[in-house]
Amino acid sequence: MLAFRSYLGFLIFVSVILGVCFGARPALAQGPPGAMMAPPEEMNFGVSQMGALARNQKEWAVAGRVMTMSGNFIRGAHVLVSPLQADDRRVLESGASGDFQTVYFLTELYVTDFEVWLTVKKEGFETAHELIHYADFPNPVWLPITLRTEGQDPTLLPRQELISHLVPELQSLGPSDGLLAKSEKEYAKGVREFVGKGRPDLSLDDFYDVARRNPNCAKCRTMLALAELDSGNWDGAARNAESAAQWTLKNTAGGSPEALELAGVMESWLHNPKAATYFLVDAHKLKPSDPLVLQEIGRAQFELGRFEVADTYLSKSIAAGAGPEARLLKVQALLGEGSLDKANAEMRRFLNGRKVETMPIEVRRVWAELQNGKQIRALYAESGKRKVRTAASFDYLHYTARQLKGLVPAKDQSRLKPILAAVGENVAALFRNFQNTISVEQIRQEQLRRNGKISASRSGKYRYLCLVPSHHSILGFTEYRQNVERGGGLPRGLDRGYMLTSGFASAALVLHPAFQSQSKFRYLGRQVVDGHETYVIAFAQEPMKARLMGAFDFGNHRALIFEQGLAWVNTRNDEIVRLRTDLLKPLPEVRLREETTQIDYHDVRFKKLARAFPLPETVVVTVHWNGKRLRNVHRYSDFKLYNVGLSEKIKVPKTQNAASKAVTDSSNPPVGSKVAQP
Repeated sequence: MLAFRSYLGFLIFVSVILGVCFGARPALAQGPPGAMMAPPEEMNFGVSQMGALARNQKEWAVAGRVMTMSGNFIRGAHVLVSPLQADDRRVLESGASGDFQTVYFLTELYVTDFEVWLTVKKEGFETAHELIHYADFPNPVWLPITLRTEGQDPTLLPRQELISHLVPELQSLGPSDGLLAKSEKEYAKGVREFVGKGRPDLSLDDFYDVARRNPNCAKCRTMLALAELDSGNWDGAARNAESAAQWTLKNTAGGSPEALELAGVMESWLHNPKAATYFLVDAHKLKPSDPLVLQEIGRAQFELGRFEVADTYLSKSIAAGAGPEARLLKVQALLGEGSLDKANAEMRRFLNGRKVETMPIEVRRVWAELQNGKQIRALYAESGKRKVRTAASFDYLHYTARQLKGLVPAKDQSRLKPILAAVGENVAALFRNFQNTISVEQIRQEQLRRNGKISASRSGKYRYLCLVPSHHSILGFTEYRQNVERGGGLPRGLDRGYMLTSGFASAALVLHPAFQSQSKFRYLGRQVVDGHETYVIAFAQEPMKARLMGAFDFGNHRALIFEQGLAWVNTRNDEIVRLRTDLLKPLPEVRLREETTQIDYHDVRFKKLARAFPLPETVVVTVHWNGKRLRNVHRYSDFKLYNVGLSEKIKVPKTQNAASKAVTDSSNPPVGSKVAQP
């Protein structure tokens, strides 16, 4: 749930002495000096009073951790601490673990609720503003401060659209909503600041007091959450949205459907479509005709790959009066179903005579996906009428058993679904938890004769950088290489008769839960590979459904690529041990007859990370292109975490040839590349 992940998940209750927990106190927070000249006798009363005040001082520890939406620490964020009860503003900077801390000493006789404004800034992120009431926390805590990246994800509901939709339903509350009569004026004052004057930060005190004095008013707490969200306080909004949503689930009479809607959309922003669906379906029960609820359920189902269900909810949303975004989502759901003609008709309704060139980038991306679909249908029109075979005259879904020595064939397909679920979760965890790395890459490029013997070769050693995308909507990695020898160049390509290949860290995406529905799978049996007992899974992408695709460029020609292959999955931990892919069909238009990639994985451990990651160790790529046979062998070692803030720069290599093969998720930005440049 929102609160447990955004709040309690990072909340560390401290039960030890504050001096130990928070470290040395800053000099300006030491309180009254300990060494003083003895005052005259007539001042004894004053001195005695000062001693009493010192004994009644209380330590208020302000400590927190600055993080991204995905939970990564942010170093070097500027934190302005502004207490409401003291004229003592302090500027801090978050450390390597995103942490900051300071201690205030205030007289307990006069301060019973320590309140602090936190303003947190970091280049590339939206500024966060949080009003913290420390009376809410009985013990010292590390508060999570979540910063959102600048700019909004075009694939998600805009924040202001959500706020504009929910606020009108919460502006006028009364006793039937759980708001006591004596709190109505204070609530109205908060509404004037938030809605009337557009100053959500100045409404927080009023909304906070109302929510505290009216615990049965879930809508009051929802309004507080919306004001916090608009002020840049993600964590406070998450806590209050979760609280109001859970109260509503237990007390539907007088509850807040808006809280369920808010909590669901916030989960969607975190790319948790299952959790989003949990809240949104309950909101739908209370607001069955709400177009935005129907739209967001459709969005969540689309993210889960349930395209037909998404289409149903989006159609209902449009019928209920949803805006054009619901229709654009429906285009994507229809594309996911493989209903190209219906998607094309829906796109025409969405454009309504407008030129696609004038539309936002997200619209143009969907339109491009639609054009790709037309090209795919033209290229693979015969795939549904006959068996698609590679040049080797077999396909993995039907003939592999004879090519796998030592395979113990499966008796039935009962094991397929649980194996896919387990390996899919591991692949999702890899792309969710992985961090930037740098490794040593050794490449041997080979030209082969028809008999398979090497006619010419060259070798090189490189630094290989694998970067995690900054945005959650992007699956996969961005990869760069640089020669370790001064003055050395990159691997040679077309100009020397070799090919360039890269992008293997993203190859496992075909088994990611988001993409499994776009391929056919078959459980072949069990086989021992490199000492590991493995399940062997065959797969073949379905061109009219797949959103994960490649492109092979040669000169002015481009052909879209879909693959089939085998995955060997460790029976002990459900991690991929080996992955092999081949073309789903030859591509004569770019003279590509065969392309085979085999990746062997091994577990890599990093000092600062608890878990190991299965990463490519050896990769062999072989192509039969334009009458030539080429092979590249990649070996990876010495993996280390890479700090993007280091002074060392690894330049993006320039494209050396005109032919390339790039793996792309057509529903999201590029997910890395698997490049074969002859």
